[in-house]
Amino acid sequence: MRTPLTLLLMTLAAASLNAADSLRAGFATADLTPPLGVEMGGFGYNLGRAGDGVRDKLLARAAVLQIGARRVAIIGCDLGGISLEHTRRARALIAAATGIPPESVMLGTTHTHSAPIATHWIGVGKIDQQYVEGLPARIAKAVVEASKKVEPVTMSWGAAAVEGVARNREYPGGQLDPQVRVLTFKAASGSVAGFIANYSVHPVVMAQLTHLFTGDLAGASVNLVMERHPGSVGIFLQGSCGDINPIYAHMPQDESLQKLDLLASRLAGSITQAMDGSHPEPASSLSSALRPIALPQIVPDKDVVIDRLRTAEYTLKQANLTPDLSGYMRFRADSARAAYERFNRQPLDRWDTEVQAIAVGPVLIVANPGETFVQFGLATMDAFPGRKVMVTGYTNDYVGYIPAKDRYIVHPDSELSYPAYMTPWLNGEFRFREDVGDVLVREMVAVGQAALHGASGASH
Repeated sequence: MRTPLTLLLMTLAAASLNAADSLRAGFATADLTPPLGVEMGGFGYNLGRAGDGVRDKLLARAAVLQIGARRVAIIGCDLGGISLEHTRRARALIAAATGIPPESVMLGTTHTHSAPIATHWIGVGKIDQQYVEGLPARIAKAVVEASKKVEPVTMSWGAAAVEGVARNREYPGGQLDPQVRVLTFKAASGSVAGFIANYSVHPVVMAQLTHLFTGDLAGASVNLVMERHPGSVGIFLQGSCGDINPIYAHMPQDESLQKLDLLASRLAGSITQAMDGSHPEPASSLSSALRPIALPQIVPDKDVVIDRLRTAEYTLKQANLTPDLSGYMRFRADSARAAYERFNRQPLDRWDTEVQAIAVGPVLIVANPGETFVQFGLATMDAFPGRKVMVTGYTNDYVGYIPAKDRYIVHPDSELSYPAYMTPWLNGEFRFREDVGDVLVREMVAVGQAALHGASGASH
């Protein structure tokens, strides 16, 4: 016969077990803002575009989620991209300090072009080695602090339409990311502890004529929402924006600042609408999966690379080159030299990298290292009907553009596609095979399925 005391102890034990298996989360940030004078990445060849002020601090924004003994870390950094080498260094530091397994750390970047270069870009900004070498420790600091703040939370999911923010720059009037998706985490008090927003748009309102460090549209929009929820931390997971620009870009600095305020307010309004209309989601399970992948490449004729190098070097020896021509030819020489050295690294016909997924209850976050066209992100979401899905690019590594197949078609009377043919030189790499987007979608679906099946660690 069960006595009242026995029943009380059983109830308390069940409550304790349920509490241990409930979702807990902690959020924190770390400052990534560089010293003034460090060059930014993007918008032309060897422009010398150095930061001379700060509009808003560049941040590493971290969430640590925990259910029982399982923990994951999700990080969004106000950076243009990050290399796999530095991701692995950050993961090692995080694992040593917190015990979170490296394969359960997802390190995303927003792709702002108003931050120092943190990946292997060539000719679009000078890399500050001291700054880059210090990034893993700064990023790890955000996760360590977040791990100290874990508390019981409830999780809700919401989505809202985004209007008047983005345009398709490859296909005028073409496909856009129709919604911003938001995960909101509330503490027991009812206050917002943190949120994760996911949308596809290049953060390039601030462009080649601006010299202020800023998280641009991604950072500015979540900062506005954070102001409405004091004490919260907002993370922006960039989506599939390879062909998506903001409606305003490439303007003088004063005008760019005005337009950034306008677009950030619009996007923040959509994030807020998604949060206000969100619905609680059960979060009784937490899993992650990491999947090594190989993206197919086309090996070029080595003589073509050598000719590019020799032609650029010859041109650079000529007198009276304009600054623009000199900068462009230095880019051609440096990128050709890197591509020539690429022939010494096997295998020649693929780029080895990784995809990753984290599943929290019915919510799935799938990450890839590419600058993918929006169609591939939407296709990946469609592969998981009934699930709440975020697809984020520029994460854990940077492999450049993942264009649609038609961008590889060569028209005799047209320039070669910038995403398909020009940007591989920025990485000192060979171009991708035409079906690379389809390959990446299959790999993202596979890693997402692994996470949903409860995989923890590397999956093949």
